[in-house]
Amino acid sequence: MAKSKRKFLATTLLGLAIALSGCSGSGGDASAPGDSGETGDPSLEPVTLEVVIPGAKGANYDEVLTEVNKRLKAEINTQVKFTFVDFADLNQKTNVMLASGESVDLMFDAPWLHLDTMASQGYYEELSELLEQYGPNVKKTRPQQMWDANKINGNIYGVPLGSAYTQQRAVFIRKDLREQFNLPPVKTYEDLKTYLYAVRDGKSGITPLLAGADDVTYSWVNWLIRDDTSINIRPTNFAGASLMLYYKGNDGKVYNFFETQEPKIWSGIQDVRKLFVDKVMSQDVLTNKSSPAEMQLQNKVAATPQMAFGVPQSFNDQLKQVVPSGELEAVRLFDLTQGKNLSNFKMDNFICIVKTSKHKDRAMMFLDWANKQENYDLLEHGIEGVNWKSTGEHQYETLNNDGGIISFQLMLNPTLEREWAGTDEETQKYSQFIMKADNFTKDILTGFTFDPTPVKNEVAQFATIQAKYYSGLFNGALDPDEYFARFKTEGEAVLKPIQTELQNQVDAFLAK
Repeated sequence: MAKSKRKFLATTLLGLAIALSGCSGSGGDASAPGDSGETGDPSLEPVTLEVVIPGAKGANYDEVLTEVNKRLKAEINTQVKFTFVDFADLNQKTNVMLASGESVDLMFDAPWLHLDTMASQGYYEELSELLEQYGPNVKKTRPQQMWDANKINGNIYGVPLGSAYTQQRAVFIRKDLREQFNLPPVKTYEDLKTYLYAVRDGKSGITPLLAGADDVTYSWVNWLIRDDTSINIRPTNFAGASLMLYYKGNDGKVYNFFETQEPKIWSGIQDVRKLFVDKVMSQDVLTNKSSPAEMQLQNKVAATPQMAFGVPQSFNDQLKQVVPSGELEAVRLFDLTQGKNLSNFKMDNFICIVKTSKHKDRAMMFLDWANKQENYDLLEHGIEGVNWKSTGEHQYETLNNDGGIISFQLMLNPTLEREWAGTDEETQKYSQFIMKADNFTKDILTGFTFDPTPVKNEVAQFATIQAKYYSGLFNGALDPDEYFARFKTEGEAVLKPIQTELQNQVDAFLAK
């Protein structure tokens, strides 16, 4: 799995009025700057690469991109042009781009998006030869274990992006409010609910909790279930992070929630329904257009799920502009017991070379360039000495407007990643834990990827049905007794053949 989106959040959303998960319009096309006057490798013809990634432009975008293209021109006679797409629009827009043959060289994709489907339908280039010829740095900055676990049908259709073996996850809450209500530090989910109800009862005008509805990953039940190591439930990724088909434990079985009504998941649905009825969960959870993080930093929400173990300094800096005494802290429910968490060592994010690209070799050369420390730092943190400075081994300090233009969407890896020097010891303990493979029990399905082609019509049909019910049920906005029955009536017959096909593929994989 990928490392959290912490870098993206800290450098793109925060302080920069840019929202995660579709709260602002597309950043649009960013034109490559004009000729810097330097000449590139004379053996290479000049090329401009089109790169499509999620998110939006950060505060330092123009000056950092200028420096990026200056270096690229001098070294490989290349310029790069980024097109940013909102998370809310990512699935639809990238589908259209690929299907229409739009001129794109590199595209972000993910198992939670449509990586497996697009790869199986031939939209992405197989990368083995390009990596061998043009990508030595891409290869060596990722351990072999990562390469082996992130193939699709034995082939490499995307460079895996991540620096740990599971996602960082926490709930960000307001430390100042917790202390105002004389509550101790939050250590358990029950502690968290005590805090949420205290906010509801004692802080008029602030919504206690807002989860994410655009991406089912951030739905409240999904969020909590992933940290419950007593049962180790994971999505099968047949439809992103949906738990309608799920794995449990390490038994190689595909479970169907319509059939099992899994007690852990169902109790989570009932619990979040109570939070909604009690006006703890935002009443606008399904219709809110701003990201939970953005709402929290505007002093409108007291708790949000975030893909991070620690609060970035830039989050607190922005909050204090609205509430001078405001401060966020991270509630971590992740189990640090060695061996309790399963990992298939699969990354959640990938960068792919589009099959129709006319510059496949140059695209890999660009990725290789981005996977060198000095260029990696520029892309992620900005201009050294202006936006940040290096401190110690793989650490950095922020300077002015810390932040580059891209990270988890293009080159994130465990070798070149830096830790912010101000990271507290507790956060470091958690982040270092998930970077060690030996702390995890190997998932029996490590290396397995579902090919949805035989049931692609059913997958598409179920996605339409699921969109009507899933986020509402898993965020408490829909009554489970009434709406789960409706969901089952519409979706059960469609989901069953997907389960059967997935189980057949799992069985064949395990038989090998």
